[in-house]
Amino acid sequence: VFTQLGDKGVVTLEGDLTLPYAEEMKKAFLQALLNADNVAVSFGNIQDVDLSCLQLLCSAHRSAVRFKKQVVFSGSLPSAVMNAAESAGYARLKGCKLDCEGSCLWMEAAGARHER
Repeated sequence: VFTQLGDKGVVTLEGDLTLPYAEEMKKAFLQALLNADNVAVSFGNIQDVDLSCLQLLCSAHRSAVRFKKQVVFSGSLPSAVMNAAESAGYARLKGCKLDCEGSCLWMEAAGARHER
């Protein structure tokens, strides 16, 4: 679910963050990036997380970097998200080649970045 407050937006993810819900998550991220310069991703009660969610989070961040926008996690990451990121090999100490500003979302999953 996307909500907007001025030039800031929040995408709240909850429940099952799995392939059957990927299209809904994609739409929320697209809406957020079209309407806000700064997007925070917050998590409600998470039931399950799979690779599709991790890929969408990564894609949203990469798109934000390309368009000079910002996507960050709001609050602490739920253990289900951290475990999925670590299991899939997403947790990292350095971002991808597009991440010139050290804002990679997955650095937090590796414990390299602390909450802003």
